[in-house]
Amino acid sequence: MFVITLMALLAAAINLLVGQNAEVFEEEISLTRAYYAAESGAGFAINSLFPPEEFPTYGVNAECAAGPRVYEFTVEGLNACTASVTCSTDATVSGVDYYTVRSTGTCDDVSRTVQVRTSSE
Repeated sequence: MFVITLMALLAAAINLLVGQNAEVFEEEISLTRAYYAAESGAGFAINSLFPPEEFPTYGVNAECAAGPRVYEFTVEGLNACTASVTCSTDATVSGVDYYTVRSTGTCDDVSRTVQVRTSSE
């Protein structure tokens, strides 16, 4: 009888651990997705500031929008995630503009923030 009780307790403990691990794993996936959403939003903002040379139609001057831009992702892996991106001009020193891009990615009620500081040179 003692062995059966001990085995039942052991089975219940293992079941609890497996359930907790599944919850932690799901949250880690959401945190990773939120990080990549934030990183993608920051990348969009950097492309807006400094357009790639092969796309001259973006414009010549850097553009730093004051209000937040919100990107809603529909691609596999980031579907139902969003990125809220703000950009500010920190300073202009000797004709060089210094920017801060802050992007917050949100997926499944979790969020991650990426901040990038860059200059026009």
